Amino acid sequence: MWRVLYRVLVVLLVIFATAYSAPIPFLKPSFLNLKEDLEDSVREGKYLFIMFHQEGCPFCDKMRRITFQDKDVQNYYTKHFNMVEIDIRGSLEVVDFDGKKLTERQFALKHGVRLTPVFMFFDKKGEVIAKVPGYIEPKEFILIGRWIVEEHYKRTNLVNFLRENKK
Repeated sequence: MWRVLYRVLVVLLVIFATAYSAPIPFLKPSFLNLKEDLEDSVREGKYLFIMFHQEGCPFCDKMRRITFQDKDVQNYYTKHFNMVEIDIRGSLEVVDFDGKKLTERQFALKHGVRLTPVFMFFDKKGEVIAKVPGYIEPKEFILIGRWIVEEHYKRTNLVNFLRENKK
């Protein structure tokens, strides 16, 4: 009896340990007032980006477990970015950059986001710089950050920048 209970306990611990993800240092606590989030980011000298996600999304979970836990990603993104998460099926109120109120779902649809994850990066005026879908490996995620922070987006598109800088 004790052996069975012990085995069940070990299995449960393994499940919880693998499901747990450490905190993401560049995840901004947000009331989903994007106008305020942008103002805060600009005041801190950072860019704002949104991670569109949904419950049960394996690639969202992989971003949290692998890419966001990479020390180089954490260091670079904590220094240069604030991230806000929006659930594409969510019903929480979002205040858009123009002050209009809509649900998370409506906001996602407004921006053409139907699958997850999608990362939408903004310039310091709230204009979309890029929308990047899918799971992104740590090194590529840092390159995307560099493309924005170093303002390469003003001179070249993201695909060319990634192609030229991957090693």
